[in-house]
Amino acid sequence: MVETPVLRPLRIFTLATVSVALFAVMNVFVKLATEEHSVVEVMFFRNALAIIPVVMLILMHKKGTSLFLTKRPLAHLVRGTIGTFSMVLFFWSFALLPLADATALHFAMPIILTALSVPILKEVVGPWRWGAVIAGFIGVLVIASPSGDTNWLGTGVALGAACSSAITMMIIRKMGKTEHALTIVFYFSTIGAIISAALLPWFWTPPDLPNFIYLIMTGLTGGAAQVCLTKAYAEAPAAYVSPFNYASILFATLFGWLVWGYIPHMHVLIGSAIVIASGLFILYRETVLKRPISSTDLAEAAPTEADVQDTGQDAAGVRYNPPLESERK
Repeated sequence: MVETPVLRPLRIFTLATVSVALFAVMNVFVKLATEEHSVVEVMFFRNALAIIPVVMLILMHKKGTSLFLTKRPLAHLVRGTIGTFSMVLFFWSFALLPLADATALHFAMPIILTALSVPILKEVVGPWRWGAVIAGFIGVLVIASPSGDTNWLGTGVALGAACSSAITMMIIRKMGKTEHALTIVFYFSTIGAIISAALLPWFWTPPDLPNFIYLIMTGLTGGAAQVCLTKAYAEAPAAYVSPFNYASILFATLFGWLVWGYIPHMHVLIGSAIVIASGLFILYRETVLKRPISSTDLAEAAPTEADVQDTGQDAAGVRYNPPLESERK
């Protein structure tokens, strides 16, 4: 298979890195906000404010408002509901665990996705990828602390978040045949905002000024990160963009030390290295050797089958038609 070239790699590097950094900053604000407010309240601000940049991207897209139309309303409802539940678990895990520990456990998502793709999607997984899955789960066990002082609730919530996120990725894989990535993100944010708004009366706590800033920044940084990530995937193959996500463990460790003075234990660092290596190997086997480069497995902003031409990638993942200059801006 011919490797898909990357045009303007420095621009893609900047967009992907800024996206990862902004998501890490969002996680800091999530952790700060959940010290005084419920996960539901934090989730409402995250989703409601994220709708704004997604709508801006849609209006700027060459397909315009037609991206608001969908052929899969029920699928969006299911994906949005499960995705909202996944976000609750993600945010809750940040409240229960140090940032670096929770982030490391979240990296189990592509490993769980590969394991679940066999019984659910009826996909064939060879011995190399099964080996990566087993190694990844060993890494998770190492992160979970062999010394016996494990926060089992936090670990379970973080792994539940990774598992539910893997399920949403499988749904997106099915939806991607007809739905544009921006359409999927828009309906997910909208459904998440509606669900959290409906629950808000039972969980609302009036924020003081610092916490109100935390809540607002959760939505703004998350929305800005989504914009950067979507633009990165619109201009480069997923196999080039996706690995940047693993840099989030570095940002999580840095921010955890700067804000809370937490330095990850050695077993977290070792387990993280094992999980990251397993995830990268699965990414290599999935996107470079086995499947189209435009895979949506590791990030929902990645181009779907319905919009691969926006990236210049054809459905076979072996040819590359550079997008017009006007489409890359």
